[in-house]
Amino acid sequence: MKGENDTTLSEKLYHELYKDITEQRLVSGQKLTLNMLKERFNVSHTPIREALSRLVSDGLVTHSANRGMTVAEFSPSEVKEMFQFTAELEAMAVRLCGSSFAIAPMEAELEEVISKEKAALKDFPSPESIDAFDSVAGDIHNVFYKYADNRFLSEAANRLGARMELMSNIYSTQDNFPQIHENHLRIYEAIRQRDFDKASDLVRAHLQFSLIRTLEHLKSPGL
Repeated sequence: MKGENDTTLSEKLYHELYKDITEQRLVSGQKLTLNMLKERFNVSHTPIREALSRLVSDGLVTHSANRGMTVAEFSPSEVKEMFQFTAELEAMAVRLCGSSFAIAPMEAELEEVISKEKAALKDFPSPESIDAFDSVAGDIHNVFYKYADNRFLSEAANRLGARMELMSNIYSTQDNFPQIHENHLRIYEAIRQRDFDKASDLVRAHLQFSLIRTLEHLKSPGL
């Protein structure tokens, strides 16, 4: 029987490797051998295998007979498909928010997110400003899914969550932060005007902007 200690170790390893991949300290195509990870974490193979299995389910690690475990690589067409699908999910979430009985509290949460983004950019591009914006930039998307209140929509988004977090960390460079905030502000203003169709179109445009920036980054030399 698996002991509680193994479960705790597996959870810890999973979160550490998840963060290393999504924050690109472990890069696409990099091999992840049991011996390498055993030496790094000083643990047995069992919790490492369990952590890697979860990362495979997340789509952040791939396993093949020839190459073993590697950090997932994404072709330009796969990246495009991810953003395209996510854009449609978020546009649908925004439209569902329009029929919600909780528009007022949703608007209040969106206003708080926009205010935090604006405050974070006040001293841009200081390191403190960059860190502050980075910590809140994804919150607006969480609000949409929360108030769409559709379990199946949330499940579909969650299945892409880890991969889109990686994509977000690729395109959310400090040079893009002011434009990201401007895009969020336009979406928020459309929702304030109760124009949820316009807000949905702006969400798609925002994800298209993010896709372009991601593909530009992936084409950069040395990446």
